[in-house]
Order: sequence, then structure tokens, then C-alpha cells
Amino acid sequence: MDFVGAGLSNIAAILVFALVAAGVGKVFQIAGTLSEMKDMLADIKRRGDHSLPTSPFATTESAENLLRMVSAELEHPVPPAEAGLEQNH
Repeated sequence: MDFVGAGLSNIAAILVFALVAAGVGKVFQIAGTLSEMKDMLADIKRRGDHSLPTSPFATTESAENLLRMVSAELEHPVPPAEAGLEQNH
């Protein structure tokens, strides 16, 4: 009976070690990805590449048109927005 307990204990220890090793590997993978993203953003900033939009919509009208198209496909359409809404800039 002691052999079974010792065997299960060894298997549990190996599994814990494997999980910790996988976790450490994943942390290094995430760190590498974040480093690549940081380098890309630095390159974009250095080049002054302003071709990337600051907003997903070029104008308020394009956002409203998208809302109308999506609303037309819904069973319960979204009511139209009031024209006097203030924009937060």
C-alpha cells in the first residue's frame, strides 16, 4: 500500500512541476509578444506614420450609417439618436 501512495505522490509532483514549467513558458511567450508590440509602436511613432486612423469611424455620419444598417437587421431597431448630442473631445 505504501508503494501506491508513493507512486501517486511522485505522479502529483511531476504534474505540478509540468504545470509550473508550462506557466513559466507562457509568461515568457507573453513577454516576447509584448516586446514585439512595443517595438512596432515605437517604429510607428518614430516614422510619424499618420495613416492609421485615430477613430474606427472617419466621421460621425459613417458611425450613424453603420448603426442604421445594423438596426435595420434587428427585430427591435435602435431608436435614432437625437441630433443635439454633445461630442466629448
